[in-house]
Amino acid sequence: MKSSFRYTLPFCLVLASLPALAQPSPRALLDKARDFMESAPTIRRVDTTEQSTVVIIDNRRVGQEPQTNVVTVDIDRANRLACQTAAIQGKRLVMYKQGENAAMSLGGGPWEIPTGPFANMAKDMGNLFVCEIETPESEKNAPTWKLTGTERLGDQEAFVIETEGNTAVPLAQERMTKGMAKVFAGNSAQRPVARVLEYSSKHWISKSDYRHLQAVQTSKVQMTIALPGGNKQLIEQSSKTTSRYSFEKVPIEIPEAARQVLSPGNRPAPEFPPKDYLSEGTSKP
Repeated sequence: MKSSFRYTLPFCLVLASLPALAQPSPRALLDKARDFMESAPTIRRVDTTEQSTVVIIDNRRVGQEPQTNVVTVDIDRANRLACQTAAIQGKRLVMYKQGENAAMSLGGGPWEIPTGPFANMAKDMGNLFVCEIETPESEKNAPTWKLTGTERLGDQEAFVIETEGNTAVPLAQERMTKGMAKVFAGNSAQRPVARVLEYSSKHWISKSDYRHLQAVQTSKVQMTIALPGGNKQLIEQSSKTTSRYSFEKVPIEIPEAARQVLSPGNRPAPEFPPKDYLSEGTSKP
């Protein structure tokens, strides 16, 4: 009996330690979620952003009316289609993309080829990882990810992963600086200078198949905007963006007027998403 107990106790201790050993790392879970998304034939992502803005004038803080904006992106890889709806300065924006061709309508206006900042939007449309591709995580800027446990989200049990403290600020700063340079590529003099004060990211990933269920990003950014006459204006923006994902088939129906804008040049469309989006060695989110 004594001999049996001597061997049973260490065996029980080993079994008790197995769940901890088998627990996937936060980075591995994020990679699995991205792999799932890259292979999904259809994706819908709905981003809801709650934003509050404070204008700083002569050291006085003047709060603005809080804003909420919803952006919906649908992707149909089999037909190389993407659709995005959003609100731009109170006007409804609808944009379709097929291959490299895009058509947009703003505020119920006529369908047209996107130009200016909308051209950049169209270029990145359908690529949910454009920030990660253009500014990947590295040893220098990578945040500290931690697995905080599991939660029930709808009918799914999910791993919960989040950045620790403000460790994501360096990466967010680098991505925001590049994003501003892209949007204001033709007018660097009016390009706002952004300073990321706070940034965090939290993800819910399904335990059953590692699909992304939800992500929440919170940030506080200070922007300096150049004004005519050499003056500058300081603005602070606090934002919370909740992204919800679904992978059921969503038909993308393009109006005839939009199809007419998409048809000119009808050159062969590249692989959708672009080949470099799926290439090996691409940084994970």
